[in-house]
Amino acid sequence: MTDRISPRDLRLMVLLARGHTTDRAARELCLSRHTVGEEISSLLDRFNCRNRAELVAYCYAHRLLPIGIWPPSFQKGDCHERPPGSAA
Repeated sequence: MTDRISPRDLRLMVLLARGHTTDRAARELCLSRHTVGEEISSLLDRFNCRNRAELVAYCYAHRLLPIGIWPPSFQKGDCHERPPGSAA
């Protein structure tokens, strides 16, 4: 098992840590609900966690999510962010 996590997985973990549902995370990530559900299941298996709360705790314990920062955030913007200089 590896503690390495992709930027996409990290964005999903941030949303789960913030308490987002699968549907809301899917909207934020511009993915289908099914895809997000599959990614969550994959992360649960990968880190040997039984549920989302345990997965979020694992990520904090292994410093995959920043400790002492609330709400957690990620470096790059989500799919709704526009590149600098683009029209609104």
